[in-house]
Amino acid sequence: YGGNPYGGGDNAVQSNPYTSVPASTAPTTQYAPAAAGHATLSQQDFLSRVEAVKADIRTLTTHVGQIASLHQRALSSPDATSSGQLESIITQTQVLNTSIKDQIKYLETDAARSINTSNHTIKTTQVGQLKSSFTKQLQEYRQEESTYERRYREQIARQYRIVNPDATDAEVEEATQADWGNEGVFQQALRSNRSATANSVLGAVRARHNDIQKIERTLLELQQIMEELATAVILQDEPIQQAERYTDQVKQDTTAGNVQLDRGIKSARNARKLKWWCLLITLAILIIVGLIVGLYFGVGP
Repeated sequence: YGGNPYGGGDNAVQSNPYTSVPASTAPTTQYAPAAAGHATLSQQDFLSRVEAVKADIRTLTTHVGQIASLHQRALSSPDATSSGQLESIITQTQVLNTSIKDQIKYLETDAARSINTSNHTIKTTQVGQLKSSFTKQLQEYRQEESTYERRYREQIARQYRIVNPDATDAEVEEATQADWGNEGVFQQALRSNRSATANSVLGAVRARHNDIQKIERTLLELQQIMEELATAVILQDEPIQQAERYTDQVKQDTTAGNVQLDRGIKSARNARKLKWWCLLITLAILIIVGLIVGLYFGVGP
């Protein structure tokens, strides 16, 4: 569970010597998303990606079952091997969940971009089915983790009573919520019973506390993925709507510009005609004035 579960990729997970999960469980959807503005997927390519995501969801179902089995093993007979296997498969599952979510969001965006094509209905239906199937599996995974979180706390309560048999119910409840990773809390619990058995039991309590913390992180990650999946349409549709609005605005501006250009051309033509008329009138006036002056001086004394 430690660190960023997405940073190492599948290779980091598969190098774990404790893992019992084969490399073939890596996400099958390895497509590179197309850049924004590119043509939408053909129906055949789209459906191929849908089938790949379905295969990943089936792998997720298998992982959830294996995680439940390893949790049960950790409760009944914990050992280093099962702990390593559990950590490895949960890390793989986190990577798988992120891959599935990203692929569904990509397909959802492609379906939205295909709104004016004959494939839009088919794509939208397929995306809806994928989201429903994936969400259902995430909820089952979350339910499994919540169940084992409760069972780990119950085991802490039983182990704490072994060390402190006279503890009240309130004290036991407080112990199930305590931060056993804190050395001060651990040492405080040992003060009343410093036997070797007590030290061993409280060590097991600390291990269960660590398991609970890991489960809590997993639950937060699952919640985040489900929220992102639910808001994918809103997040992806807005840029498309903005692009469509921009395209419409460009068309309107182009049409308005053409109208203004036509008016400008007509105005320019009218201005040239007016200029020529003014020139002709001026010439006519000059000719008339010249004739008058000529006649006046021609018939004079």
